Amino acid sequence: MLFSKPPDPDKLNILCFPYAGGNADYYNRWSTQLDESICLHPVHLPGRGKYIQRPLISSMELLITLLIDELDTFRDCRVGFLGTSMGGWIAFQLAQQLNTSCHPVQPECLIICSAAHPDYRSHLPDLSGLDTQHAVNRLGTFNPACLNVLSNPELAEIYLPILQADLLLCRHWQFQAQPVLNCPLWAYHGTSDLIVQHDMMPAWASLTSASFKLDTVEGIIFLQKGPRTDFSNSCTSVSPHYSKR
Repeated sequence: MLFSKPPDPDKLNILCFPYAGGNADYYNRWSTQLDESICLHPVHLPGRGKYIQRPLISSMELLITLLIDELDTFRDCRVGFLGTSMGGWIAFQLAQQLNTSCHPVQPECLIICSAAHPDYRSHLPDLSGLDTQHAVNRLGTFNPACLNVLSNPELAEIYLPILQADLLLCRHWQFQAQPVLNCPLWAYHGTSDLIVQHDMMPAWASLTSASFKLDTVEGIIFLQKGPRTDFSNSCTSVSPHYSKR
């Protein structure tokens, strides 16, 4: 199972997708700062964290198929999706696929954190055919913060394959702007984010027929021990807007 706990039928269950190279465990520290009407479910992707021994997935299509197979446990429950960086793209593609197939599980909201509109995925570094040192150098140019981990050979041995698979998944994703989603889409940009610029996010508005808003929060969202008060309040405000099905 990619979900570590069962859904709560009396709450809005928000499925949380991680950024490239990471796992979703950091969402656990947010739970105590959100309203009791919300239950967070970190999505544990194969090849990292508790599933480090499982094969990595470098295909968006394959990952979405796996996620849909796992969603049966959320039937008859209210759900929302939250994704950070790459996780935002995964969350969008999953929501779009569920909408298109009229799946019984439908998200009531999509929350995007520090994720550029999918058209910007072409800006991601191409690591194809590079040896370890050249791949690390290219990643360091794209995101110098990566070097905090990748400059350590032992850590690079663990995390570089994860980053390579995730970047391949994102770069080869066959994004389609249609059909648009029918749920509200709320986007958040961190003021200290050096990779995703604010002007890369407004175009998310074109991907839903429902309401859209773009807010700015201080810092880098996924590096914080917990969401800031303004971010927490925005997430909490999702739940009362929708009645239980």
